[in-house]
Amino acid sequence: MIDGGRREKLLRELSISLVSGLILAVAGKAYASWAATAWARSAWLVLPAVVAAAGTAFAVTRYRHHSGRRQVFLLVSAFVQKHWVAELVENLVRSLDRHGIDLVLKIPPYEYGGHGQLQQLAELKRNSRAFLGGFVMAADSAANRVEFERFCRSLRIPIVFIDSSPFEHVRDFPPNAAFVGCEDAEIGARSAESVARILRDRGVPSPSVLVVGSNEHSGRQDAFAARLRAEVATVEITVNGQGRFDRGRAAGIVGQMLQEAHRRGTAVDVVFCTNDEMALGAVDAVQKRAAAGEGIGDPVIVGVDGTREAIATIDAGGTRFRSTVVQESGRVAEVAVSNLLRLRDHEPLDVRTYIPTMIYPLGDASTAVSGPRGVRQHDAS
Repeated sequence: MIDGGRREKLLRELSISLVSGLILAVAGKAYASWAATAWARSAWLVLPAVVAAAGTAFAVTRYRHHSGRRQVFLLVSAFVQKHWVAELVENLVRSLDRHGIDLVLKIPPYEYGGHGQLQQLAELKRNSRAFLGGFVMAADSAANRVEFERFCRSLRIPIVFIDSSPFEHVRDFPPNAAFVGCEDAEIGARSAESVARILRDRGVPSPSVLVVGSNEHSGRQDAFAARLRAEVATVEITVNGQGRFDRGRAAGIVGQMLQEAHRRGTAVDVVFCTNDEMALGAVDAVQKRAAAGEGIGDPVIVGVDGTREAIATIDAGGTRFRSTVVQESGRVAEVAVSNLLRLRDHEPLDVRTYIPTMIYPLGDASTAVSGPRGVRQHDAS
């Protein structure tokens, strides 16, 4: 039994052979008829040109099917210790493999470095014939919006932005581009609702909340702060946007804030981090201070992403990591691949697709890991 991929390849090879054979047969027949006429005796010089044309057509056909046209690229904004990105790559590979397509990963020279990513865009533009499409996780998306637009419009292949989009409105998207990911405003609001319930359960009259965020996805921390103030009027919120989605940086920020709170005789009630790597850094900071016998209070830690390591840490207990907002990377990958193929085939689709999120609570692993299966389209301009 021949599988679908091998069957497709065999049929393609057969069609190439038939086409090239037909060209040569027609050329040969034409030559024979010309040779039968008196005036064509001097036209034998035409034959090499005909054969060359047939060979060129054959070579072009071969190139179209054997020059990497069954691969797509993924240009990421960061990769080192980015577990959610690694899980996304894994799910993209699995989804693309079902269509017989390979994935080429492009890692930036600098984490979240917009300039380095622009250099990679230029390289991809030069080599775009090698790909049938591409995925982009944009760095410095607002500052580089014009460059991303030029990149898309200069290509004849579909581009799907994942996780971060450089285009604010649907009307701004080039015709060959789309977006799939989770909405920062929803992530921030859902996190705030979860934290508000925690604070109400604790009965803290004037709670103190530390937010560790990043310049990337700053909408998460902005939406969180706005929603939490609406839910808990007496809350005091401190936002530090220098975490850069880095575990070590987050550990340093949280450790310093805990030390300052202890010195003032106050406490940090909740630490909200806008990704799980930073939440795990907050766990590291709390454990380090506790091991040194230094005051830590009783902070609850909340993250974003729902990575395997975060879920395992929450399930294991023994830390202050209480919950995380799940961005289901498998669902993001599935919809991104589907939309890429729809763009390639010029089929109608929603330009911007948001994947719903959910809170992963302690002790509820059976429902939180799978996540919701629906998608939410957003076409408002």
